[in-house]
Amino acid sequence: MVIKLYISSESANKTIKKKQQTILDRLTTRGVPFDVIDICSDVEAKKFMQEKCALKTGKTPLPPQVFSDEEYCGDFEKFEEYQEDNNLDVFFKLVTNGVDAEAEKTDEEKEVNVEKAETPEKAKVVEEDHEKEDAEEPAEKIEETSEEATDTKEEPVPTESA
Repeated sequence: MVIKLYISSESANKTIKKKQQTILDRLTTRGVPFDVIDICSDVEAKKFMQEKCALKTGKTPLPPQVFSDEEYCGDFEKFEEYQEDNNLDVFFKLVTNGVDAEAEKTDEEKEVNVEKAETPEKAKVVEEDHEKEDAEEPAEKIEETSEEATDTKEEPVPTESA
């Protein structure tokens, strides 16, 4: 899952530029993978953004607009609401029904995320998550092994003494 941030690089409106930068900064500090799509240089992306946003909001959208893959998340005002409630994971659709979307990924998907990490810090965070999972696994195996060992104990055979 990749967050897509639709921006305008040629906007003279300082408010729009500030809003775009605020979302960019938040995504970067949280270590969320994202793509920036400049609607000034990509006419198809601009049409896509306008159509999807208009369907959800009923009004003509201005950048920045946020999507999770192809699913519309919201505009800056919606972003601010979720930020104030400390629910940006929900806004960015990183959490589904209270379950962390990252936790639902397979090991292969997580390894791909480590490879895509832009900075060593991001890679370290993902690797630490893998280590935590690996550390929990042996404890379960030890318990299974000890249960199997108790099931296979044999009764002592009495020996005859002369």
